[in-house]
Amino acid sequence: MRPFHVRGTDRAIMTVKINYDGDLFFTASQDGGINCWLTETGERLGNYKASGAVKTLDLTDNSELLVSGSLEGSVDFFQINGGKSLGKLTADMRKAKWVEFSFGDENLIIVYQPMTSTINYETRILKVQEILDKIKLRQTQDVLEITDTLVTPDKFKTTQASWGYLNQSIIMASTEGELLLLSYPQKEEIRRVQVHDGEIKQFAFAKDFSILATAANDGCKIFDPATLQLLRYFKYEVPMNAVAISPLFNTEQKPKPHLIVAGGIPARETARTKFQGFDIHICNVIYEEEVGKLLNPNQIGPINALAFFPDGKGFITGEEGGYSRVYKFDQTYWENDLFK
Repeated sequence: MRPFHVRGTDRAIMTVKINYDGDLFFTASQDGGINCWLTETGERLGNYKASGAVKTLDLTDNSELLVSGSLEGSVDFFQINGGKSLGKLTADMRKAKWVEFSFGDENLIIVYQPMTSTINYETRILKVQEILDKIKLRQTQDVLEITDTLVTPDKFKTTQASWGYLNQSIIMASTEGELLLLSYPQKEEIRRVQVHDGEIKQFAFAKDFSILATAANDGCKIFDPATLQLLRYFKYEVPMNAVAISPLFNTEQKPKPHLIVAGGIPARETARTKFQGFDIHICNVIYEEEVGKLLNPNQIGPINALAFFPDGKGFITGEEGGYSRVYKFDQTYWENDLFK
């Protein structure tokens, strides 16, 4: 399994997104640059300049609209074809840590982290078309006040908020290792569970929402999204920053009940230890065992992001140093009994 790599920046890649059709992928970095790449060859098709260091981005299913969130608090909107900037939303003294379109692309979740201890964490839901209409009229100062719906519970320090099955719920993760399940649109708390000792860096659903996987400093855990009951636990000695579940997890023909999880010792601490932990772990969820491990000898820092191809035939990483690597599973993955 020999990946090819792309690099459009010297700064860390913080997020990777593959479009619905799987022919394009997008990387965003701490320098505010967002690059669009051709999945098959790694050719760079274009770039977008956000208002600050980009932590998060998302795409509409029709690959027409891209939205990014920056650590300076701006949420930028771009037309994917042509790269035109449509405008932005701003929030004072807050970082935009997570953005995500609902299924059907009608609503947008934005998670804000405060820059000072005197401001609360906020998770907001906005109507996408209403935002675009107001941005078009250049009434950006009124957008957050008029169209937003606050959903953050008191004192919940949100790192990610994602839509559940058919937009009927929202699941939120916190810096304190909690998972919170809310009904939607009622926004009523259904369940709140302490699941990790520290911050949940990221979580991901299976394509059919049958399971939810978290990545944190103490490893990767698998939950039932409807009850938040713990199902499986993969423990690692280094922080896990990202997790992704194979789209073939529950397919009728040749299912692959696998997830990938990765992270590593932060770059500022690598000088203190020879064990850096930059591996990509392939895990069988059904049997609760690791079935493979990938390590690129040229890896220079932790992996911050992972994304599976929609067909499950490979995945893409986002790493320190500005690299993204495109992995495509070879024939062994499909024929070897170890990976069944």
